[in-house]
Amino acid sequence: MQPKKFLAMMVCTAAALAAAPIARSDAPCNKGFRDSTPAERAAATAVLQAAKSALPPAPVGWVIVGDDQFSVPRNLCRDYEAAPWSYHFSRSYTRIDDQDARNKIMADAAAAAVAVQAQKQPRLDAILAKNEVLVKKQIALVEKGDMAGATALNEEMARLQEQYKKVMEEGDSDTQMAASLAEASRDQHMYISVVVNSNQVKPDNDAKVMSPPAGAHAAYRWSNTRDGVTEDHVLMLLGQWRPAADNVWKRVLHPEMAPTAAQVMSISVTADPDRIAGIISSIDVRTLATKVPN
Repeated sequence: MQPKKFLAMMVCTAAALAAAPIARSDAPCNKGFRDSTPAERAAATAVLQAAKSALPPAPVGWVIVGDDQFSVPRNLCRDYEAAPWSYHFSRSYTRIDDQDARNKIMADAAAAAVAVQAQKQPRLDAILAKNEVLVKKQIALVEKGDMAGATALNEEMARLQEQYKKVMEEGDSDTQMAASLAEASRDQHMYISVVVNSNQVKPDNDAKVMSPPAGAHAAYRWSNTRDGVTEDHVLMLLGQWRPAADNVWKRVLHPEMAPTAAQVMSISVTADPDRIAGIISSIDVRTLATKVPN
């Protein structure tokens, strides 16, 4: 998994978990901690099992990477144990059927860069040789105490440096390599995360409202480009949410429900812009929505 992409995908998930009543690692725990019980873990696991079942399998040519396991609280602060527990399930996918083609893109780009460098190298060597002569001449003048003569060589040495830089920039190999890397990385990874009982969520500032799939309360979509690769993100809210300031959504509390029960859910998806609509349609949002109050 590529760390930067994973980080981008987890923006909504991280925001959702920020107010989780179970973790509270930065707050005091006056009543102390306790282990969650098997029954409590089973209740949360049942919800996450439903989430896992609602997510699509790997498409043809793709694989699920990672352990594909649940994240269920095993230790909690008694100060907050009566509040809704926050837990989640995430799944990562990687495409493998075209890896040879991706490798060839990078190999061809590297070979082209080597060829361009080989074509430039004689001129670069000649510039370096001229500069070396000037350096030796300058040292000799300094040793003779002729500082004016030594300083006068700086202008010519600066011209050689500019020539060297100009030759190095010919062919724009760095830009071409970056473009090849972006091409080889496009539509290679995708991620889905289901978070239960987030206290609040906030879509990206550039997010646009989209028609929510059947069963969802609201949905947003936005794009970002990292290292030349553009990906789309979708955030779906399931259950009862209320809008707050600054485009924040807060969950509607249900004090009558057990802390382990699912009161709200959010689903975050990251994928190639041309693929994400199909991924959204393959998630069983309608069935998953039956697990929370509506």
